[in-house]
Amino acid sequence: MKVRYLLATLLAFIGILYSTQDVQADGLGGPNTGDYVYENKEFITNAQYDRLVTINDNIYTGVHPQKLYVLVFDDAEDISNFVQTTGADVHSRDASSNIIGNVGSNIGYLLYGREKYIDMRLDDDDIDNESNYLILDLKDKKVFFSASEQGDRYLTDLMFWRLKKGLSNDFKSNNEDTQVQALFTLANRLEPKLQDVAQSSKKLKSKRFADIKRVRNRILYGLGTIIAIIVIYLIWKYMHNHPGSGSDLGNSDYDAGFDEGYYMGRNDPFM
Repeated sequence: MKVRYLLATLLAFIGILYSTQDVQADGLGGPNTGDYVYENKEFITNAQYDRLVTINDNIYTGVHPQKLYVLVFDDAEDISNFVQTTGADVHSRDASSNIIGNVGSNIGYLLYGREKYIDMRLDDDDIDNESNYLILDLKDKKVFFSASEQGDRYLTDLMFWRLKKGLSNDFKSNNEDTQVQALFTLANRLEPKLQDVAQSSKKLKSKRFADIKRVRNRILYGLGTIIAIIVIYLIWKYMHNHPGSGSDLGNSDYDAGFDEGYYMGRNDPFM
């Protein structure tokens, strides 16, 4: 009996160990509403999902077909896995933090698990070139975007910031439906940009916030240099016209008076 009990306990322990390893190895399970959505609860309506399918039909075209996946997190564990896997900053309000740069494969690892996603990449060489991820963190009221490798230089933090204009209050809403609706408004705005990526034979590029800051710094440096030159010139001009800093010695007015007095003295008839 003791041996049987010991064997049963050992087998149960091994079973728990393997099941724990499987959970750790697996991702979130991949899109679980049709083909394009991951959500741990039903946040997205049928009409919104149908619209996402239409977007994907429209962007899966051209020389570099694209796909758009939507992830909605409100579960603390999901959000924690998302942060750990991608390095996303859910607390920063810097516009650049909304972009998860060139880590589409990491989002894939999050969704499907590392080993499964590697197998998917082996089966489909284009998976990283075509997969775009729009991510809504309902708890922290923040939206993220991870562009495909084909589109990451075009769908930049500056472009994403422009596309989000007018939606900030909706994403900060306490109403989850309002946040999700804003997410799909943003998806609609992304559609033509993703079509640009899909239809271009070259890898498109657009400005980033870093480019704007670089230009601004150059302008400020140039203005600072010009101002410094003007100040130095004005100081030089003042010193040239007022040598001696207040002393009569070397003053041009004093020199003229000295010459005049010397002339009068030389021609004074009483001297």
